[in-house]
Amino acid sequence: ISALYTPLKQQEDLPPVLYEPVTHKPPGHAILNPYVSSLLSLNFTNGVPCSQIDIRGKLWICPFCLTCNAFPPHYKDISNTNLPAELLSKYTTIEYTLSRPAQAPPIFLFVVDTCLDTEDLKALRNALVISLSLIPPYALVGLVTFGTVVLHELGHAKCSKSYVFRGGKECTQKQIQDMLGLSTTARATPRAGQPIPQQAFGPARFLPPVQ
Repeated sequence: ISALYTPLKQQEDLPPVLYEPVTHKPPGHAILNPYVSSLLSLNFTNGVPCSQIDIRGKLWICPFCLTCNAFPPHYKDISNTNLPAELLSKYTTIEYTLSRPAQAPPIFLFVVDTCLDTEDLKALRNALVISLSLIPPYALVGLVTFGTVVLHELGHAKCSKSYVFRGGKECTQKQIQDMLGLSTTARATPRAGQPIPQQAFGPARFLPPVQ
């Protein structure tokens, strides 16, 4: 499954959705979407569900794992002719406006292919600069380039720092964590009374705020 999206693109046809998305019960993380509504009744054949939504029972089936989920109480009035926006086929993209503050700032990780000629690289650089100007100032930004796989530690104006990985060599998750200083054992213990810089440890080194 893949999707190509343009972050922060303005679309006039997006509906105003002023409520929380309906999410899959734990431990799943899927969100209610038009692809669960190919049929609007639920029938069982030998105990196997043949469609995705039970209007009468207020249930929906995740199209990824086929787990049955209950609609929240405020969806009690939905019907075949009264569906929420996220179940309409014309709204495959929805932006939810939440009443609660976001738990974390948005993160934009740029993954850039550097195997380009000079002119294309210049155009790519200009596009990245424009993109950064459109991102909210409180957003976090990271950069990975490949040709050779390189993870860049941003935020160092005077001395850039990068981590280079060979594409032909396989590394375990633990090895990558140790090399990037993301594991607890790889972190140096500060001296007593010494302040710990906000960007010193963990993924914050690779994801500084745009501002």
